[in-house]
Amino acid sequence: MPERPQPHHISVQRTARFWTAGPTPAEAKGTLYALHGYGQLGEYFIRKFQTAAEAGWHVVVPEGGHRFYLQGTEGRVGASWMTKEDRLNDIEDYVAFLDQLKQRIDGMGTQGPQILLGFSQGVATALRWLALGAGGPAAWQAVIAHSGVIPPDLPKGAQTLTSAPPLHLITGDEDPYYTDRESGFRTSEREWTDSGGDPKQISRHTFHGGHTIDPLVVQLILDGFHRAS
Repeated sequence: MPERPQPHHISVQRTARFWTAGPTPAEAKGTLYALHGYGQLGEYFIRKFQTAAEAGWHVVVPEGGHRFYLQGTEGRVGASWMTKEDRLNDIEDYVAFLDQLKQRIDGMGTQGPQILLGFSQGVATALRWLALGAGGPAAWQAVIAHSGVIPPDLPKGAQTLTSAPPLHLITGDEDPYYTDRESGFRTSEREWTDSGGDPKQISRHTFHGGHTIDPLVVQLILDGFHRAS
């Protein structure tokens, strides 16, 4: 009787894409890494952070490696970070990509605070990078979870996020994906603290709008953090 088909994996080199805006890292107030949501492209997502770029921040938008047609087999294209299929390898791959990208940006003479933002699906990606990346949580001065929930698969235990920076949770009051905002906030706060994050480091922010980036709230966080530093 023939054996059942078995999966196999090989490592390959591939080309990843990212977008930047604002002053050079050496001339900027700080660097904002913004990770897009499902079905978005970096080219358009980075436009949401023009205010930050004009305010003197170097904005870096990596693009997820899974590109696809948003409808049918032609037309607009979007990208995602992963699906449920072979997810652990995809997580390992995008963490490696993001680590390499940050190493490159740091090599350009990065100055000021390092801020990590995730939007929608990018929240899970950002938090996994925060926990699993080469620099660890201590490499960041703030993390912003915008319109998404911290994933339940972060390593649990008191050591994972003990050195994590302040966490800012942002949700729109008309977001169709998070109609119960209080529940969403509590879920993220629980996952944060279960992984060792300090609950006193959490701030909640709500804006009037749907499932989209609110540039003003993001800029208020950046401005406040920069003044404090």
